[in-house]
Amino acid sequence: MKISRDNAVYPVSIPDSIAGPHDFAVGCNYWGSKAGVRMWRADEWDAASVAADLDALAAHGVEMLRVFPTWCDFQPLSRYFGYAGIPLGFVQDGTDRRIVDPLWLEPGAVARFRDFAAMAEARGMRLMVSLVTGWMSGRLFVPRMVEGLDLLNNPAALMWEGRFARAFVRATRDLPAIAAWDLGNEFNCMGKIASAEHAWLWIHTIASAVRLEDPTRPVASGMQDLTTNAFGPQYEKRRDWSLQMHGELLDVLTPHPYPVSAPVPASRGPFNSFRGAMHPVAMCLLQEAVSGKPAFPQEVGSLGPRTCPERVAAAGMRQQLFASWQHGLPAYLWWCAFDQTELRYPPFDDNAMERELGILGADRAPKPQALALKAFRAFRDSLPFAPLPPRRADGVCLVSEREDFWPQIFGASMLAKAAGIDLRFIGADSYPLPDAEFYVLPSGTGVRTWSQETWEALLDRVRAGATLLATLGEGAGLSGWTAATGLERTTWKEARPIGFAFEGARLSARDTSTTVMEPAPEGGGAACEVLARDENGNVAVSRSRLGRGKIFFVNFALEKAVAEGSAANVVDGDFTNELWHLYAWAAREAGVRRLVSKSDPRLVLTEHPGGAGCQPAIAAASPSQAGSLRSQPAALVCALNTRPEETTFALDVAGSVGRVWNGSFENGSLRIRGNDGCVFEVFSDCNR
Repeated sequence: MKISRDNAVYPVSIPDSIAGPHDFAVGCNYWGSKAGVRMWRADEWDAASVAADLDALAAHGVEMLRVFPTWCDFQPLSRYFGYAGIPLGFVQDGTDRRIVDPLWLEPGAVARFRDFAAMAEARGMRLMVSLVTGWMSGRLFVPRMVEGLDLLNNPAALMWEGRFARAFVRATRDLPAIAAWDLGNEFNCMGKIASAEHAWLWIHTIASAVRLEDPTRPVASGMQDLTTNAFGPQYEKRRDWSLQMHGELLDVLTPHPYPVSAPVPASRGPFNSFRGAMHPVAMCLLQEAVSGKPAFPQEVGSLGPRTCPERVAAAGMRQQLFASWQHGLPAYLWWCAFDQTELRYPPFDDNAMERELGILGADRAPKPQALALKAFRAFRDSLPFAPLPPRRADGVCLVSEREDFWPQIFGASMLAKAAGIDLRFIGADSYPLPDAEFYVLPSGTGVRTWSQETWEALLDRVRAGATLLATLGEGAGLSGWTAATGLERTTWKEARPIGFAFEGARLSARDTSTTVMEPAPEGGGAACEVLARDENGNVAVSRSRLGRGKIFFVNFALEKAVAEGSAANVVDGDFTNELWHLYAWAAREAGVRRLVSKSDPRLVLTEHPGGAGCQPAIAAASPSQAGSLRSQPAALVCALNTRPEETTFALDVAGSVGRVWNGSFENGSLRIRGNDGCVFEVFSDCNR
């Protein structure tokens, strides 16, 4: 197990079997190009076709496949009945063979899967096996014995799902190609869960069944659409499948960040946009921050030509691959391997969205996406270092676990990247507040978003010298607000446009409520300085001093407005609404200093400290060692161009630039191809 400390404030174990020797695996989800979901059936299995599939995928850089032993084909059982319809037992479908072994699987299907795994191993491919594949592409694929049952809440269904997982792992655990198990394919789509407790029981049953047979491999989720609000009231929607329970019970989380996925989509611009690049990364960092487990995009894609042309999908894939790698995610898997345009059965013959999603055509011809994946793999393999060192973080952003906080964290991620800084995220209820010099507290939607314990812990850090950037909108509230910020407030429900000048820029937003803020009379709270007012004279931005630290306040739900688009042209459109300046300014006031700074918000930078460091390490070394240490770069810097065209970016570098991979640097400017990334060395004054 490797340890990554770049995405969270606690150690996160990343299984070697998933990340591989480069700490980042690339691949896709696989169904046979010829038979699709039916590939495991005796009358559909075509070993030569499958071998040709794997050859084509391997030739284009695929090193990991997520695969699906369809539940109905591996456990094809039907009930048989006696007098008055009393159930007596089970028979194999299509036969009268009575089955009494609770861990029985269809032997032919198992043999075919074992042959497939051997083919993958021979081509250097590792497999993530999605166990309870009862849902696929808009259709249920379940055995007849459970048809009509509530698949997530009924005890009989849960028993058979657990038996299937245990039986399959027992039958295949000796296969070297298998890197990890996941519970199933988007199993929450198999029905509506009755409660959070039922969800916990379902996950626990399947995960425990796997570990009974194979305690050596990691168990992943295989699920999308999880929520942060496990501690929210019962009536809050989408709380039953929570990140907290997945972190408690599993080893790896696996979001499926498609561009139109709820609750806040990334499809407010092209798939190869800034927002499109950051969407999978932000979702994974959020899931890791709350669950305490690593996360990676297990299913990601453009959703086909209805969303964008293939060349745009390839450009979007290229930048998502680079962004996932530079932010320390362990893998990236595209949906899917092959177009499914030749499959003549439901759901593929009646669902337009599911047909044209491959990196290869149904005839195995490479699409632009396959070429993009192959090129990234070649770039990664060509680098003279592996793995990429963890990225540095400049501050901590808190995640509310009392409401669904994805919009706020998506917004915070994009604002920080546009501003040229890096944040790490932490679940405010699940983990203690870590030490930092800079904190971000995004606005929630009510008075329960943050516990008083969290708020007071933040204020204690400010009194000790830290800087806090707090946004507040939509009628949200915090106890002791005036004493901490020196601002009095009056709120009423009326949507309002907001426009104000800040640091020479004209900024604008909208909020769902009107909150009038004014400095309290002298002695009524902390000393408050108004830095900007809106057109109506209301406080828009302020600064207050508390103890030895500072609180910067923004009087609207900044992060959510950016994510949901009510603040236009910030990370979309023409980028002229430079609200990200608020993040850049607060970080600068907090003392954040980067080795590399930029002015263009569409350049995504991460710094990865490496080498021996600066003067203290050199002073302690012998003369011969000191010379060697001085030759080590202070950091590797990864730069992603989210513009579609090749661009030259002006950089301010605190030191000198050494080697550059996949780009060029000259006279203070970095040149990168459109929707592509590069890596370069920075030598600071102490190690030049």
